[in-house]
Amino acid sequence: MGPPPVVTGISPKEGPPGTRVTVRGEFLGTSPTDLLGLTICGCDCLLSAEWKSVNKIIARSGPGKGRGGGGRWILLLRTPSGGGKRNLYSSIW
Repeated sequence: MGPPPVVTGISPKEGPPGTRVTVRGEFLGTSPTDLLGLTICGCDCLLSAEWKSVNKIIARSGPGKGRGGGGRWILLLRTPSGGGKRNLYSSIW
């Protein structure tokens, strides 16, 4: 079974809807097809997501407002793991 995704940073830290968001971390999938879901502040951003590497994903934030205060991102990321299960990462930035 593969390890769950680990997000080590998101930039920028906050922004209005449509902001280009860079997600950095580890185990973010081994190919673009491994990115099964990306939600930022409750909005599905998978269609705008660009898988760049095992350590980097770029997407545009949706129309939702951050619930972490001050427009900060709430991130939900899904990638596959062994046995067809899904690994999940969730965080407030």
